[in-house]
Amino acid sequence: MDFEDIWKWFCRLSLIIFIIIVINSILGDILFRIKFSFPHVSSTTQVPINTYNDPIQNMLDNAKYMKVNGEKYKYAIQPQAEYSLSGLVVAKNNNFWFRDVMRSEFDDVFLIDLGIVWGELASKPKELHKHWKFKSTKTLGQARQLQWRAKTPYNNTYWDLNYVSSHVSHTHIIPANANVMGALLKVKKNDIVKIDGYLVDIYNGKGKTLGKSSLSRTDTDATSRGYGACEEMYAKQVQIGNKIYK
Repeated sequence: MDFEDIWKWFCRLSLIIFIIIVINSILGDILFRIKFSFPHVSSTTQVPINTYNDPIQNMLDNAKYMKVNGEKYKYAIQPQAEYSLSGLVVAKNNNFWFRDVMRSEFDDVFLIDLGIVWGELASKPKELHKHWKFKSTKTLGQARQLQWRAKTPYNNTYWDLNYVSSHVSHTHIIPANANVMGALLKVKKNDIVKIDGYLVDIYNGKGKTLGKSSLSRTDTDATSRGYGACEEMYAKQVQIGNKIYK
């Protein structure tokens, strides 16, 4: 067998492996969605969600660790604060393709990311989307981040950079159960939502720190406690409009 034959077989094998990976990824995503497709409404309320106020955060001292299950592994979380976040959804990401090839332990347990704004940003969604762009992404290097920027031409009469940065949150979420996750999957861009639970630090089965939540709305970069100013949340309850899921 000469080099040309070896090269042809290598290309064929590579193509077969690639096809298997793609099919596995598609099937995994389909099964993931089916698993959480039918959340039930736990209750309803006539009290509208207040999107103007800052998130409510009540710090906890030496809270007990809690065990949580990822899709494959078990983890420990330590709540750092009780947390309630209300606002307008501007970005959502749960499309973590190639789930079994490029998935980290962090991806295994934090099943969805939401970009949420509040204050004046949430009260004027048309102006917000006219002048600002938001996108939640996951990079090949495993980073999960919210990209946001002013659209050109920049008009600073619609909120300056400091105001926007202190009124937007990129929240990585561990759902408390399948019903909460199902509700989170129902969330769409421009929905008004309220999410209640805890800001948490998380550790894998070997005690390695996988992440620490930001505990401030004004940190902005990787030097923050949250390694990038993201909130890492254990969600116990989700409200979409007047419907509550828990």
